[in-house]
Amino acid sequence: MKAQPFRVAILDDYEGLASSVPSFEALRARADVEVMRERLASNETLGRALKEVNAVLLMRERTRFGEQQLSLLPALQLIAQTGHSIAHLDLPAATRRGIAVAVTPNDSGVSTVELTFGLILAVLRQIPQVDRRMREEAWPAVAGRLLQGKTLGVIGLGRIGAQVALIAKAFNTRVLATSRTLTEEKARAVGAERVSLETLLRESDIVTIHVPLRPETRGLIGEKEIGLMKPGAFLINTARGPIVSEAALLRALEEKRLGGAGLDVFDVEPLPLDHPFRRLDNIVLLSHRGYATVEILRQRYELAMNNIINFMDGSPTNLLNPEVLAPQRK
Repeated sequence: MKAQPFRVAILDDYEGLASSVPSFEALRARADVEVMRERLASNETLGRALKEVNAVLLMRERTRFGEQQLSLLPALQLIAQTGHSIAHLDLPAATRRGIAVAVTPNDSGVSTVELTFGLILAVLRQIPQVDRRMREEAWPAVAGRLLQGKTLGVIGLGRIGAQVALIAKAFNTRVLATSRTLTEEKARAVGAERVSLETLLRESDIVTIHVPLRPETRGLIGEKEIGLMKPGAFLINTARGPIVSEAALLRALEEKRLGGAGLDVFDVEPLPLDHPFRRLDNIVLLSHRGYATVEILRQRYELAMNNIINFMDGSPTNLLNPEVLAPQRK
């Protein structure tokens, strides 16, 4: 009897870039590969589509793989995850089921840094609003605001936040920073002042968030914190949606207590079409584009596909749970 081919599913390739990397053809020569552009929106759909799949390649956290989802995939041997974040994966459950999980290194974060400034300038200069009105009016008279001379508050001065602080100095801004382990020395190294979260919120014209989503950062910016912000201040979030209370932010924007917001991340992604954020004119909304550049997406697909090929060759790489393969080595 002819052996069944190794089956690979590449999920959530919204941008259609998976097939453009060199390793795609190498993988397709060895396995039955299916690229899925549309999201598998329900567990029923996921189970039906992936029942006989041996490896899945996940683009970031676009699809959750918890105990319930894993239970629907009896043939699954490998999850090839792009990036190093696995908040959407139940690693213990995968390990119990003998499913290996391979990851790729994090990138430098420069794509999110660039997008952060794109959002800052978009909300200050009202670029999306003017662009829309240019299609309806002869010459929209909309006055924006300068970034120069403003105070920028950076919440989280890690891999991404530190780069944001450095670049902000080129705009002649005052930069305030806060994070759980921030030292005076580290803040000074990027031209920032270390302050408390309360001081940062009270004194910043623009607040930008760059902390990871953890139990201690979930809901970090809520009703109280937004209430501390300057009237007319702007909030930028390119980190993770649940760090900011959507309900509190919505009220502040509806009541015009804040000047506006720029959001790349949300509690639920994709953002529901009936979400009230979509009807506001003082908010810029993006579809989690922080990492989604052609260069970064191709790089991550290439690395993840190499992990699948190495797994097929019996020399798995970048595994988070190598113990699942221990019995095979005996």
